[in-house]
Amino acid sequence: MSVDFAGAAVGTAFGELYSLVKEVAKTVAAFHPQLKKIESTLSEMDPIIKKIYYLYEQLDRLKEMDPIKELLDEGKGLVNKCLMIHPVNLYKKYTHSNKLTEYNAAVREKFQIYMPLLAARNDAEMLMKMEEIMGKLSSIYSSQANGGALQTMLEALNNLSVPAAPNFIVGSEVEASLSKLRERLLKEGASVIVLTGPGGCGKTTLLKKLCHDVAIEGKFKDNIMFVPVSKKPNLTDIVQKMYRHNGFKVPEIKSEEDAVHCLQQLLNKIGQNPVLLVLDDVWKESESIVDKFVCDDIKDYKIVVTSRYEFPRFRPVHHLNPLTHDEAVELFLQCATVDDRSMGTPDTRLLSEIVEHCKRLPLVIKVVAKSLRGQHYAFWRKKLNELNDGGSLLDSEVEINTCLRKSLDDMNGDPSIKERFMDLGSFPEDCKIPVTALIDMWVELYRLDPNGLRAYTDLHELVSRNLADLVVTRRDSSDDHESYSSHYYNGHYAQQHDLLRELVIMECDKGEIEKRDRLILELNGNEFPNWWSEQKQQPLSARLVSISTDKTFSTHWPYLELPKVEALILNFQNDMQSKTYTLPEFIEKADKLKALIVTNHSFFPAELRNFHVVGANLRRISFQRVTVPFLSMGNLCLHSLKKISFFMCYISQTSTSNDAKIPDAMPNLVELDIDYCDNLVALPDGICEIKPLEKINITNCHNFSTLPTQIGQLTSLEVVRLNSCTSLSLLPDSIRSLQNVKLLDISECQKLSALPYQIGQMVNLDRINMRGCLKLSELPRSIVKLRKLRKVICEKEKAVMWGPLKDTLPSLAISLFEEEPNLAWLE
Repeated sequence: MSVDFAGAAVGTAFGELYSLVKEVAKTVAAFHPQLKKIESTLSEMDPIIKKIYYLYEQLDRLKEMDPIKELLDEGKGLVNKCLMIHPVNLYKKYTHSNKLTEYNAAVREKFQIYMPLLAARNDAEMLMKMEEIMGKLSSIYSSQANGGALQTMLEALNNLSVPAAPNFIVGSEVEASLSKLRERLLKEGASVIVLTGPGGCGKTTLLKKLCHDVAIEGKFKDNIMFVPVSKKPNLTDIVQKMYRHNGFKVPEIKSEEDAVHCLQQLLNKIGQNPVLLVLDDVWKESESIVDKFVCDDIKDYKIVVTSRYEFPRFRPVHHLNPLTHDEAVELFLQCATVDDRSMGTPDTRLLSEIVEHCKRLPLVIKVVAKSLRGQHYAFWRKKLNELNDGGSLLDSEVEINTCLRKSLDDMNGDPSIKERFMDLGSFPEDCKIPVTALIDMWVELYRLDPNGLRAYTDLHELVSRNLADLVVTRRDSSDDHESYSSHYYNGHYAQQHDLLRELVIMECDKGEIEKRDRLILELNGNEFPNWWSEQKQQPLSARLVSISTDKTFSTHWPYLELPKVEALILNFQNDMQSKTYTLPEFIEKADKLKALIVTNHSFFPAELRNFHVVGANLRRISFQRVTVPFLSMGNLCLHSLKKISFFMCYISQTSTSNDAKIPDAMPNLVELDIDYCDNLVALPDGICEIKPLEKINITNCHNFSTLPTQIGQLTSLEVVRLNSCTSLSLLPDSIRSLQNVKLLDISECQKLSALPYQIGQMVNLDRINMRGCLKLSELPRSIVKLRKLRKVICEKEKAVMWGPLKDTLPSLAISLFEEEPNLAWLE
């Protein structure tokens, strides 16, 4: 194993220790078992610590590595001492063996505690990228997605790591396809392989499985990139993500030619080792983009393209066929039947006709089967008759869509599930949809409970019917879903298959524009539909409007009359030239607008303009990857606002007006949600004057260090969640006045050394999550007054502090949080 740490302190210490351990293990047999264990631990640490050191060097944060260097120096002393102990000194051999064993355990513990989930390699990687962005944009705006949830969190933020693959894929052809594709990828040389088949046949699923194959991972290692291309590919964005994925400085790219040049430079940098690039879901119109990824200078470079279309210019082509008839019938029965003997055995002909209508495609079979699950076979026949009436033998895609559409017509008597399914199409293709945004939208559109429990249940119903996928990227919220309105869905994402989204768009595009209940618009450049740009439309009836613009959009918004809109979703991309996004003026006249979701889908953050158009009737606002003048929002009139969310935003804390006061602007705010906003250092004091505030969620904000001293004035607070605020060292004494707080989450607040002395006055405190509080070593005496405390979440080492309180607090349960006993998760 090579050790190439650029000669710096930590790298040198690590290299010296590793070399010393290997050498002494060979020459001193007495300590061979202990030294081999240390060598194994260091071997696991090597690629991780190299990456962390490099990135922290770029950030000028090497002081943070001092504890690791001290531990490595201690190890050198212990290993050197092995050479000084005489072979016949059994006592010293025994005691020193124990010291080596304890040292090995200490090294592992240090890496699992000092560098926990929210401060490992991905954290440093994203820190570096956001530092670069801030410098390049002259501190105008910034954003940071600290990698606290490791690879799965980065996947949710459009990282190019290979998504997780299912354990089992249906179909006899799967193993044969995997074997053939594996053989082609393991051959040396450069090639473009096209995996083609109809939509919903499992192409993407097969590639996920293949990329996680042991032999493929062994050959390509970290040089596997999984790129969703979609119908409107953005080459600039893809190239920038490829740079970030590989740990290089992200370039500013001003044109497509520039993007191609940067791409070739990147491929030459990483092409010393084999490279595997998956271009997933390439549309026929985007065939030319594949050419831009070809690089003849790399000797072992594989590109795998998945597409519904066969591209004649690229060979070889592998066809993934639908299931066999028998496999399709078996899958249908697995998804459709329940253990109910009264239903009897389904008619063979009935099953055959249904699966043929599904074109023997796994996705379509699952959706249709689950829409019939538990229904009597008479109902199956009724649906088959409808399919026979609407099917088309001339166009398989039309028939597939007809089949899927019929399966949505009857949702066990609950049409609301179909409405929720249709709403997913409001988000861009291949988008991982934040569940919090969905809940905000559904709560207002359908008058659901404001805590989102019914909305989340409806989403699970869609997932159970294979109409959506759900990805949960964080463990830190999984223990909060019990009672007292603390439901927290940050880190939860929904996805919709492209085939299903196409169905949604087709359904939404029916009928006259003015009468549609749901309007989904995808704009190319500055081209608006004629009915809009010519100002000929009547007032629109849509309650949900989604408008997506690409990076070439730059014009002013034409007026749009939306008297009935209740939820507005704005999806946009910005480039390095514009750097800004202007909210459309027509928002100001949308008097019934309740939910506004603004999402920047670009690599770089964007500055929002035109804030004055945000209306007084808004109840929920969600911002993602934008610069938000938080204090200047005090100039707005948001008297109906109940919840505001910021995700990966640069929250400007300067005000354009001395008179701007947040409590005057949003006096009825109930929930404040700030996640991955790394520039946030403190909350403005004015927040403490918003008396109805019930929930403060500040999570993964690594520079957040101060709660307002007046926080005790927020007597309505029920939830205080400060998860992964790694710079927070103190909770103000006034927190003791928060007598309605039921949940206090201080997990991963690594610098927090003490709880408030009078925490016992928080008499309704029901739960404390304090896992990862490294410096918190004792509890204040007043803790015994927390008679309603029901659950504490912490590590085993911290549980000893709570043990003696069990007699005083009989309802208290201590939930132990334990890390994996290995370091593999860091990779």
